Amino acid sequence: MKVKSIMISAVTFLSVMSFGVTGAKLDHTDTALAKSKTAKVVKTTNYKSKHKVHVGGGWMYSSSKLTHKNHHMTNYLYTKFYATKKVTIRETSGHTATFNYLVSKDGKVKGYVPTSDVWNKWGYGKYSVSAYRKQAISSINEERANKGLYALKENTKLDKIAQKNSDRMLKDGKKFKVNVEGTPHAGWIVDSYIAPKSLPIVDYRNGTQWGMGSVYSWMRYTDQNRDIGAIPYILSKDHTQIGVGGTQHGEAIYMFVLFSHNS
Repeated sequence: MKVKSIMISAVTFLSVMSFGVTGAKLDHTDTALAKSKTAKVVKTTNYKSKHKVHVGGGWMYSSSKLTHKNHHMTNYLYTKFYATKKVTIRETSGHTATFNYLVSKDGKVKGYVPTSDVWNKWGYGKYSVSAYRKQAISSINEERANKGLYALKENTKLDKIAQKNSDRMLKDGKKFKVNVEGTPHAGWIVDSYIAPKSLPIVDYRNGTQWGMGSVYSWMRYTDQNRDIGAIPYILSKDHTQIGVGGTQHGEAIYMFVLFSHNS
């Protein structure tokens, strides 16, 4: 049995948004009108218990009037927050938006943050492995279709083997060794990523984005500097089946993709 493998390393890029501010000179009448127009709370839901949350960016406002931004939340991606209430606010434009009132665990940072920038649980949350697997296979087959190749069929046995390997990558560390349990004509992709605090995995908000993001990285769309070794496996004409495993632990993610065809 001929067994081939490819070991690659992952690099994830964090997109940093820049914010521009423009201003115009106001006369006293304009200033008075501007001061009279403030956002207003139209609905409040108080939580019976504090919700553990973390943020993914955006601004924090010091009050529900939304007149003062006191923190940019990209500086607090690793801070543990409690959400104590949710409010619906009618903005000066007339549109309504939902915000959470957050208080950091140490009580030093507090204010209103758009709910779209608030994620459940502390740290990175727990992402769906099933959603990751589904999207990764879908994205790989999309790449194959673009090259005129047939779609790989998901094999539940291969999924289990791949998952065992990704789980052991976390458990075994540098001692990790691939074990494909005798799968015929196996080829695989091994990948892992551990984010430093300067480059957190804020883009992987759920399993779907995780799966698509991994494939796009392997195909060198989002990371043109990485090794091309995964591409021949993704676009192989020899393989007919695929299994995918994914393991997340805090800021670390481990991925194992197994390709095969019946002997």
